[in-house]
Amino acid sequence: MGIFDKIKKFASGSSTATVAITSINGVAPGAAVIAISDTTARGSMTVTAQQDCTMLAMKYEVLLRTQNAEGAWSNITVGSSKTVKTQQLKVGDVITHDWQITGIDIDTYLRNQSYTDMAAVPTHPKVKLLVRCISDVEGSPFDPEAELEVKIGPSSAAACRIETTSIEGQPASSATFPVTDSVCKGTVVVAARSSMVLTATRYELWLEIKTPNGLAEELCAKDQHPELKVEGAGILGMRVSFGGTNITFPHAMGTGDKATQTWSIGDINIAAKLAAHGINDPHAAVGNDDVVFVLRTFADAEGGGISSGRTVITLV
Repeated sequence: MGIFDKIKKFASGSSTATVAITSINGVAPGAAVIAISDTTARGSMTVTAQQDCTMLAMKYEVLLRTQNAEGAWSNITVGSSKTVKTQQLKVGDVITHDWQITGIDIDTYLRNQSYTDMAAVPTHPKVKLLVRCISDVEGSPFDPEAELEVKIGPSSAAACRIETTSIEGQPASSATFPVTDSVCKGTVVVAARSSMVLTATRYELWLEIKTPNGLAEELCAKDQHPELKVEGAGILGMRVSFGGTNITFPHAMGTGDKATQTWSIGDINIAAKLAAHGINDPHAAVGNDDVVFVLRTFADAEGGGISSGRTVITLV
């Protein structure tokens, strides 16, 4: 290969592959909304090889773009994630990949730039929100990417935000869970956006199964603090969590305060839920894109305000 051929090959990532964002939060990108209070965003992307190449990873970001008094725009990453997966691609190969970003914190970054009126942000001409998906291609100095602006939604839970920080002793963004295990544990952190009283934290494990009739959602097990005693606590009963870090409820919090809660959910029976949908071998769900295992978390504030989070857990 001559020097000019090499220059043409590496001058742009798009000459190696192209990236397209195909959905954000379950809808077409043009209709997507990410609220100021959202801590999680998910979607799908495709990578199309324009020549033989090796893809090393896929990266995803939520960017806050603001304009200063001089008219210059700048980006701040308010949430990001990455999937490391080496794949050999031939010309014309197309990969579809579902992604998720947790730990998004739009509110804090806005306040750091002196935006205090969150109600005005969704229509503010100097504030934009973007989603960027990137394919990390070996040997290319300019990785192919796609970037789309999304609508900013109003805050639905101004009092606080809840974030899952660990699951089974692993970072929440890359956590795995054995499909036959019956107990799952982890940690959440609740951060107050304003003075509030935290009355409860709740945790639910769900299976989201794609079927010919649409998406089926199966609740596998749940727990909450403070504990609720349930008669005959079976598969959906709430059980006492193991030690760890615990909050005494109700818990008064000032603006910027954080509270950490360790949780444990028992009586999980993923196999039974899968069998109800014709998947008789639970290990068939491992690596199956039609089966998604999800932790949903909730923080209840006095007066009825609820903040929620969603984290995908990889079944192994």
